[in-house]
Amino acid sequence: RPYKFVSWDAGQTITMEKNEEYFAGAANIDTIVFKIVTDDNAKAMQLLSGELDLAQITPKEESLFADNDEFKVYDMTTSDYRGILYNFNNEYWQENADLIPAINYAIDRKAILDAVLLDKGEVAYGPLQRNKYNNENVEHYDYNLEKSAEIFEAAGCTQDADGYWCRNGERISFTINATLGDQVRIDMAQIAAQQLREAGLDVKADVPAGGIDWAGQECCIIGWGSPFDADDHTYKVFGTDKGANYSGYSNALVDEYLTQARQTEDENERKEAYAKFQEALAETPAYTFFCYIDALYAAENTIQGIDEDTVLGHHGVGIFWNICDWTIENQ
Repeated sequence: RPYKFVSWDAGQTITMEKNEEYFAGAANIDTIVFKIVTDDNAKAMQLLSGELDLAQITPKEESLFADNDEFKVYDMTTSDYRGILYNFNNEYWQENADLIPAINYAIDRKAILDAVLLDKGEVAYGPLQRNKYNNENVEHYDYNLEKSAEIFEAAGCTQDADGYWCRNGERISFTINATLGDQVRIDMAQIAAQQLREAGLDVKADVPAGGIDWAGQECCIIGWGSPFDADDHTYKVFGTDKGANYSGYSNALVDEYLTQARQTEDENERKEAYAKFQEALAETPAYTFFCYIDALYAAENTIQGIDEDTVLGHHGVGIFWNICDWTIENQ
C-alpha cells in the first residue's frame, strides 16, 4: 500500500506515512493526517483557519472558497444519492407500504435539489442512474399531486376537515429522521416534510440527539451509492436480509433478478436482469429517491494532482485513489 499506519487517536485523528517500498514508487507527500470532524459547518471553518488543507464541503459553503485565491474547489460527479429510507420492520410501514408510491409523487425533487444543493447534482429516480446498467424507462415518480391523490383514494384514504389524508380514521403521519451534523440531510428532511404536509400528510422532521434508532424509527434520510459494479451496491442493500439492507425491505422479484445478475458474466443477461430489478423496485419502492449529489471538495491551492474526472462513491469516497501522484508546492 502507498501509505502505512502510524497512529490513531480515537475520534480525533489517523496518521499515515508514505511507504518507501510501495511497488509503484513512493508517494510525493510524506505524511497524511485524517482529522475526524463530524459537523459540516466546523469543517468549513477549520479549512478557513488553516487547521485543514482539504475537506468536503456543502454547496452552501462553496461561496466561502470559490472566490478565495488560497483555495480551489473541486466539483466532482458521484454515484451518491439521497432519499427517504422506510423502516419496514416498523409496524407502520408493514401496514402502509402501499402508500409509498403516493408519497413519491408528492415530493418535488427539483425543488430539493435547488434549495439544498444549489443544483449541484441530478434528480434521482433509482439506485443505478450513474451505472451502465441503468434502466431509464422505469417510473420516475415525477412530482404530481393529482397522481398522488389518486393512489390515496384508491387505497381507501379520505381527507379530514383540515385537508389531511386519513386511513381508518387516523391521519397518515410519520417522522423523517436526519443525521446530527449532516446539514444536507437535515435540510432535505425539513423540506420533504414541508412538501408532504402541503400534500396533506402529517409529517415532521427530526434530528435525534442520540443518533438514529435504525430498528425503531419510521424513516430517515438515507445516503447510498457505489461507482463500481452494480452488484456491489444493489445486492447487499435491497436483497432480503442482506448485510446493508437497513430498511428490512423484502421483495421476491428483486431477490430473483439480483441473484440472476450476479450469477452470469454475460453482459446482455446482466443488463436484462438489472433492468427487471429496477422495474420491480420502482413498482414496490424501498425508498423515495431525491437526488444524486455532487461531491464538493475545497483544497489549499498548493495541493496539486487531484483527479477531477473520477466518479466518486458514497460520501464522496474515492478522491484519494491517485494520492501517490499528489504534490504540495514548496514542500
